[in-house]
Amino acid sequence: MAAPAQSRPLTATRPALLPQNSDHALRKLLYDFFTVGGRLEEIRRQLAARIRLSGPQFTILTAIGELEGTTGASVGQVAEYLHVTQSFITIEARKLAQQAYILKKPDSKDRRVCRLRVSRKGRSSLESLVPLLQRVNDVVFDLESRRQFEMLCATFDRLVESSARASALMNSGVKA
Repeated sequence: MAAPAQSRPLTATRPALLPQNSDHALRKLLYDFFTVGGRLEEIRRQLAARIRLSGPQFTILTAIGELEGTTGASVGQVAEYLHVTQSFITIEARKLAQQAYILKKPDSKDRRVCRLRVSRKGRSSLESLVPLLQRVNDVVFDLESRRQFEMLCATFDRLVESSARASALMNSGVKA
């Protein structure tokens, strides 16, 4: 599909984002991001529903499983890993503990810190999803090579950082 004629102001100024002095490719990329993000959110919601959790609870449970090691993951570690606030993790971890998906214990060295671990129920629930999750991830990330995957990971690492700066810019109340 050809890019539409440019009759409005450009939405970016960086030359790398403006092939042929048009922001059409950037706009399409953003629309594609929204589409992929929405689809991934729906996939997460459906996976979570299979084990009677919300999408964010499912993500938190899997992150705790990745981070817990031998001592458990702190609320702060999980929040940083998922790029959310500690208060959000605290609220959702309380719900997960009430439903017996995780165990919460005070840190042995610092009683102010809470250590989170996946419980037997949580582990069993996550393991029940593994075959489906493998199939879904293989389909979503149908890339041609490990190098493509590595480039995608590096690009998203950078976008996480730059989008945080853009969000801070928007939250600062800056005017157009």
